[in-house]
Amino acid sequence: MFDLDKWMEILDTMAKNPLRTLLTSLSVAVGIFILVVLLGLSQGLQSGVSQTFQKDAVNSIWVRGGQTALAYQGYKPNRNIRFNNEDVKEAKVIDGVIDYSARLSFWGAILKVGSQQGQYGVRAVHPAHAVVEKTEITAGRFVNQGDIQNARKVAVIGQTIIDDLFKQNDPIGEQIEIFGIRFTIVGTFRDGNSRWENRQVYIPITTGQNLFGRGKDAIDMFIVSNEENNFERSIEISDEIASYLRAEYKIHPEDQRGIDITNMNEEAKRFENIFLGIKVFVFIMGILTLMAGIIGVSNIMSIVVKERTKEIGIRKAIGASPWSIISLILQESVFLTLIAGCAGLIAGVLALESISGQMDHEYFKDPRVSFWSSLSAIIILVVAGAISGFIPAFRAAAIKPVEALKDE
Repeated sequence: MFDLDKWMEILDTMAKNPLRTLLTSLSVAVGIFILVVLLGLSQGLQSGVSQTFQKDAVNSIWVRGGQTALAYQGYKPNRNIRFNNEDVKEAKVIDGVIDYSARLSFWGAILKVGSQQGQYGVRAVHPAHAVVEKTEITAGRFVNQGDIQNARKVAVIGQTIIDDLFKQNDPIGEQIEIFGIRFTIVGTFRDGNSRWENRQVYIPITTGQNLFGRGKDAIDMFIVSNEENNFERSIEISDEIASYLRAEYKIHPEDQRGIDITNMNEEAKRFENIFLGIKVFVFIMGILTLMAGIIGVSNIMSIVVKERTKEIGIRKAIGASPWSIISLILQESVFLTLIAGCAGLIAGVLALESISGQMDHEYFKDPRVSFWSSLSAIIILVVAGAISGFIPAFRAAAIKPVEALKDE
């Protein structure tokens, strides 16, 4: 039951010692503020990295050529490794591979539409590239197998190119010049919020090799995807591809620069472990910070009990129960901790909101604390307040009236 007299007494005690109350509250508020900001920043980092991974299929393996660092089997170091169609054929028949795409890229290509022109990227790919890249087709279609077989001059253009060269006009069916050669636009796409990805044009791999390639079957890289949620098999596929390429191109087994294989499953797992470590670190730091606040509140409540020893003795002499003494001290402790903690929580949320508008980066997005985290913080505050006041309250309840009345 709400006891107005008891709450008036608690507020009066706090008002008589404003500086002590302020400093004690500040230690708790700062602790919660630090905890909230750390949680928000870790969430912002996790959100940014997660969105980056969402741009590509997690169950994909990206294979790029590099430059050898070690001599091997009579071959000198510093050889540039360039893949070809045969490498893709070998990779796509590996057990567990369900999709594949080669990629041949051209940077700074001049694209022209009537009097409008600009420099953009061109990628010659297979149809499955849209799946592994998670390309969102907004109109028309993507490159298909018929385009590959017939080496058709068709193109799928990104949103930025549409905005730059076509303005408000519908580009489907229109002609666009790529390196001076006319292509028919059969589709448009949007790739998340990445301006770079939206500056790309996709054409059939065979068309790119025939018209612009560095040899009829040369490619820059290839991508394969395996069954989802099969982490172990994806590692085995990566190893099989690496073994084949090392043997094919005479790359030293310990040469890490000859080929570059990025397993998105493995990368996702690695970042998952990193974020788990960050959360554990934040939790430990938060607990340690809160413990400092709890100790401060507990010390202050011990001083309060000491100052009110005679008053507590009189209460007990006239019949006050031990629980009434304990509840008075606990209520004051919980109230002080809760008010200070809520102030720190609000300050932390406001700080994150201000940071959110200034730090929107590809790998850092939307730093905030969830409702459940905030609720957990409130519960922690209540428990912390109860813990910090329990020992002083227990000591107060154990005071004997006769000894209390003798206290000076």
